[in-house]
Amino acid sequence: WNKRYREYAEKLKSGNIFEVAEVLKDIYLLQNEKELSFGERRIMNAARTLLIKEISIAKNLEEESIAGEVEKLLVE
Repeated sequence: WNKRYREYAEKLKSGNIFEVAEVLKDIYLLQNEKELSFGERRIMNAARTLLIKEISIAKNLEEESIAGEVEKLLVE
């Protein structure tokens, strides 16, 4: 987990929206396999927040509507 955590943290710091989305997807899928640790939940929430903020700014839409769309996409 330590190695993954460092990789995820680096991807979040990169500012690359695609890397942030990849982190969110990876951890979201991981939660289907096992219960997430505190650190994993924290990274997932950080990735979700960054992704929602970036998309809402780019589309000039409210974060709440983007959050709903992101959740729909994750469930599919």
